[in-house]
Amino acid sequence: MFDTKSLKTLEYSKILAELAGFAQSEDGKSKAMALAPFEYLKDIEYALDETDEADRVLFEFALSPDFAVDRMGDTLIKASKGAILSISEILKVGRTLRTARRLKKTIDAAKDIPILWEMTSCLFINEQLEKRIYDSFLSETEVSDGASSELRAIRMRIRKINDNIRAKLQNFITSPQYSKYLQDGIITMRSDRYVIPLKSDFKGTIPGLVHDQSASGSTLFVEPMQVVEMNNELKGELANEQAEIERILSDFSDMIAASGRNIERCYETVVDMDVIFAKAQLAREYKAVRPELNDGGQIEIREGRHPLIDAERVVPVSLALKADENMLLITGPNTGGKTVTLKLVGLFTLMAMSGLYIPAKYAKISIFDGVYSDIGDEQSIEQSLSTFSAHIRNTIGILDVITSKSLVLFDELGAGTDPGDGAALAVSIAEHILNVGAKAFITSHFNDLKEFALVTKGVVAASMEFDAETFSPTFKLVMGAIGSSNALAIAGKLGLSAEIVENAKSKLSAEKRQFDSVLTAAEQTRRKAAALVDEANIDREEAARVRKAAEHEKKLVEEKREKLDENIRKETKRLIENSVEEANELLEQIKELLDKPDLSEADLFEARNVRKKLENMAANYEVKAIIEDEYDPSPLEIGDNVWVKSLKKRGRLLSVNGRGEAQVSFGKLNAKVKKDDYYKVK
Repeated sequence: MFDTKSLKTLEYSKILAELAGFAQSEDGKSKAMALAPFEYLKDIEYALDETDEADRVLFEFALSPDFAVDRMGDTLIKASKGAILSISEILKVGRTLRTARRLKKTIDAAKDIPILWEMTSCLFINEQLEKRIYDSFLSETEVSDGASSELRAIRMRIRKINDNIRAKLQNFITSPQYSKYLQDGIITMRSDRYVIPLKSDFKGTIPGLVHDQSASGSTLFVEPMQVVEMNNELKGELANEQAEIERILSDFSDMIAASGRNIERCYETVVDMDVIFAKAQLAREYKAVRPELNDGGQIEIREGRHPLIDAERVVPVSLALKADENMLLITGPNTGGKTVTLKLVGLFTLMAMSGLYIPAKYAKISIFDGVYSDIGDEQSIEQSLSTFSAHIRNTIGILDVITSKSLVLFDELGAGTDPGDGAALAVSIAEHILNVGAKAFITSHFNDLKEFALVTKGVVAASMEFDAETFSPTFKLVMGAIGSSNALAIAGKLGLSAEIVENAKSKLSAEKRQFDSVLTAAEQTRRKAAALVDEANIDREEAARVRKAAEHEKKLVEEKREKLDENIRKETKRLIENSVEEANELLEQIKELLDKPDLSEADLFEARNVRKKLENMAANYEVKAIIEDEYDPSPLEIGDNVWVKSLKKRGRLLSVNGRGEAQVSFGKLNAKVKKDDYYKVK
């Protein structure tokens, strides 16, 4: 159960207002403002999948869907009841059909978005109806001539009659006989009939019907008898035009009514997708991540940022509550950020359960059957309740309905009354919450609650960090720490007299001073340890950077060596091929000499010379092939260069077993070498 009061306290509606700002349609904005947390885990996961797919469409595929549709409810209801729709209502349908068609085309252009693809199957695509609407209406008040052939014919007749009437009346205006009787040389209209302005002193000089006179009475608006019949004809055609327009509107209304359910479902799909894409845009605006959901009460937030605090000022919060931990007690100084942290946990839960991404580096959020909060000043003037009474009444309402699946947020539990009574009451309420099994986040200054957190199983302590040197809060939450309120130090920093502060310190009980002293010492020790950890992390990061640079340099060297080995292989291959080609030529010469039918002594001598060249070439090649690298007498180590005698090749030593057998690398190839078949070389 998500009661209205808790939603308001956690400012959930402000998140929805920002979400609505990204929606394009009016109903999309309304639906965003009405968004409520889902009840079941599978529904929440599905909503998050929708947001994920919309994000891919917008930012991976760089597509911009259009959802700008008009509200359709009343229009479709009217059509279903047989009413004739207005031009503006028919154009609403046309815009919806056009938006649906373009939206489907946009979504089809993306890949691996099964949910959105399935949603587009509900879009009603009727290009013929869409085209007819846009061809038939020029604006929300004007029907196109192309709406029907009959309308086009009527309007052609109207234009022709208009031209004839104006030509007749123009003769009166330009005629020397009548122009002197006219007040102005213009043609105007009265009662949808063309008339001319006649001076009242010359009434009757132009035979016709008087339709009106000016306010001063000096001008009469006369319809000459020559155009009376034509005006009658014009009026008849105008009536025909209106009747044809009514018929056109009626036809469109019938077509829309026939497809009403499809259009309605199409419209609803466009609005639903509008909200989904608004979620994706809000996630980018917040630099948010998809929360990891569970139903076991686990909550972990890393560097969570309250979305309603200025991004330049917000201090990220990290906290965690495991499945076997039911309560987190947050202590620390006033104005240190305890209440903001409390609201952040509740708001993140509501956002995640509504299918929204979370503004954090990482978020694991549990789902609950309700989120209940008692935060802020609860003084009620209307009911004449004190702050304490109002808090207690609210607390009673919460304790009456919570279950083991609920999330409870209490700010300054037990405050507003005698500290002794308030502390005892706070501990008792905390014990009751633990017995119920609900998850709870509580802020408090009571030492009794701090001690309760230290000795009670399932309760975790955390503190808002306080700089003991500057007496200023850092707004950072430290898990596992118990903090002091530091009220006297803060009062002194804010300007309260040092004499008053010292006097107040002297009035503290010995137990209170000792407890605060222990907390202060523990905090100083923690800060020193944290500083050492930070230094160690810096050193580790630097070592990792140096190691990465060395590995990169090593890789470059190996790549250069392999490239060099490859060049050597290519050059060797070229030399061998050249040698083979030269040897073939020599053998061919010998063959030609010996195959002569009249072999002479000179030919035999020449053949012997050629054979000698061949023997010399083979000897030279063998000498080059067996040149060995220079021996290195230093101890052999893994990674050294070695010469493999049987292969007559240099390699790198990878390993040596107990029998002296070695694994040697030759570029991309490895070989096993016997004990006495290799030695270290320079």
